[in-house]
Amino acid sequence: MIKPAAAFIALCVLASCQNAEELKSGQYFAEGYQLYTANCSNCHQPDGKGMSNLYPPLAGSKKLADRSGVACIIRNGMKGTILVNGKEFNRPMPANAKLTEIEIAEIVSYVSMKWGKDSLYTPITYVQNALQNCKPD
Repeated sequence: MIKPAAAFIALCVLASCQNAEELKSGQYFAEGYQLYTANCSNCHQPDGKGMSNLYPPLAGSKKLADRSGVACIIRNGMKGTILVNGKEFNRPMPANAKLTEIEIAEIVSYVSMKWGKDSLYTPITYVQNALQNCKPD
C-alpha cells in the first residue's frame, strides 16, 4: 500500500517533469472542461457531437482551427447558417457576454485540445487580441 506522503512526493516529482507550457495547458484544459460543461455542453453535448440537426458538433469541426473565430463566437454568438462536416445548421448561438476573457481562453483551450489539433493552451493575450478584432456577425 502506498503511503499518502509517498503519493504526494511522487505527484510532485511527476509535476516537476513538466515544463511551464505543459502545466498551463493542463490547467486551462481542466478549467475549460468545467466551463464547457456548465456553458456549452447542453447544446454541443459532453462528447462534442452536437444535438441531432439542431446544434452543430465541435468534434471534427474545421471551425476549431480558427481559435480567434471560436473566441469571437463564444463572446458574441452567431447567426446564420453554418456548414459542419457536410451538414447545415441554422440555429443561432446566443452570445456569452458574461464570460470573462480568461474563461473564454480556457474554453477555447479545452475544445481546441479535445477536438481540434492543438496540444497547447490558448493564452489569454491571444483571446484578448481576438476579441478586440472580432468582425460583426
